[in-house]
Amino acid sequence: MTPKKKAVTGAVCLTAAALLFSGTFAWVSGVQEATNQFVKDDYKVTLHDVLDGTPVTDGGAHQVNWAAGSEVNKDIWVSNDGSDDILVRVKLTETMKLRKGTEELVNVKDAVHGSETDTLHDYVTWTTGSVKTYDEWKALSKDEQHGSYWVLADDGYAYWMQPLAPSGEEDTAGAAGNTGLLLDAVTLKEGQEGAVEYTIQVEMDAIDAKLAGLTEEGATWTSDAAKALAAAAVYDPIAEEIQRIDAELASPPTEEQAYVNAYVKQKEKARDFYVQAQSATDAEQRDRLLYDAKWYDLLAETQYINGDYVVNSNATGGQFIMKVTNRTPSTGSIQEVCDCTLIMYYNGDSSSQCKTLSVPQNKVHSSSADSTVRQYKVTAIQDGALKYFKARNLNLTSWDDRTDLLTEHTFDGLTATYVVKGSGSSAVKTEFLNDFKAGKYGKLANEVPENNYVSWAK
Repeated sequence: MTPKKKAVTGAVCLTAAALLFSGTFAWVSGVQEATNQFVKDDYKVTLHDVLDGTPVTDGGAHQVNWAAGSEVNKDIWVSNDGSDDILVRVKLTETMKLRKGTEELVNVKDAVHGSETDTLHDYVTWTTGSVKTYDEWKALSKDEQHGSYWVLADDGYAYWMQPLAPSGEEDTAGAAGNTGLLLDAVTLKEGQEGAVEYTIQVEMDAIDAKLAGLTEEGATWTSDAAKALAAAAVYDPIAEEIQRIDAELASPPTEEQAYVNAYVKQKEKARDFYVQAQSATDAEQRDRLLYDAKWYDLLAETQYINGDYVVNSNATGGQFIMKVTNRTPSTGSIQEVCDCTLIMYYNGDSSSQCKTLSVPQNKVHSSSADSTVRQYKVTAIQDGALKYFKARNLNLTSWDDRTDLLTEHTFDGLTATYVVKGSGSSAVKTEFLNDFKAGKYGKLANEVPENNYVSWAK
């Protein structure tokens, strides 16, 4: 890892090596939104710079012994003591002079630690907190490009990759309202001889999270890296889904393409659930609302005539949505065979239960709008498809016959009152039953009592 710049000022001598660290910081609270310039009085951002247990104040210094091969604790993090969410970045810059007698071995100023042109990593190593390089960050998915970690960008700053909410009473790295550690320790490598003067300068910059990515004149974060990282840090996937649905409702499919009234009705329900999820404060409640939103979102997609999504009903309760993965022309009464992946199994209100849950059966379907007779075959089940589904009876005998559909996460999140293991010729194989109980095919949301493993459906 190559942490970027930071404040430290040090003087080290050979025998009783002493290292002097000093910290300074500056940050800007003046930003521009449209044409309105303002500075918020309630911006209170603190840069924490602690050397060997002693806080280093703005412009101050603290001296400790630093011998070759020894690690010196050096903690850097930021806390938000104001009232608004902010984004923060920290710039770390090193300067080092190394002299042996009259010979100057190193004289480097304003170096980015660990860069290709930096020679200081040959003499000094850093222990960092949760830090990613810019290239590592760019390789992540969109959902992974924000979180509680730092990114060392190519503009010399380390960016905290999520909004920093106002903190409570505790100013501790990693606590609520505090970033994690950017720097944790500094070590002078073994074998160094001579007099060392080493400095890390720290600059901290903060901006209102709502103003991230501003490009107007007066904005403080204007580099391409800054704008990309700021936009990722405040990324709200729920808001993105709402915007997508708004666009789809503004331009719905035609009657030739879909059953428009049903499409609009389901999309509106999906939007309502997304909006509720956006304001939900309880994580479990938000997760359930997002699940409901996804269901109605996909249910709307099943309204497309000859579309890629199909809805089917379980004979004893519940519905499931499949996505077509392959279409094959056929002969006879079935004109087209469609391989499908089961995306979601759903039985609505959390109080309702499916009477019996077994492997979804094939669906044969045609309509007045599209008279082609199709057979839809479930050939795979997406992980998490049974999450939040409630079944009175989970019929294992049918699943035992279709182990090709099962993965280690198939039953994750499913609630079952009874597990039907069958009897006689229809009994579940002992090995399969033991694997199911051990969680090989996913973990149920509840623990089924042993006496609820029955040989018949109740």
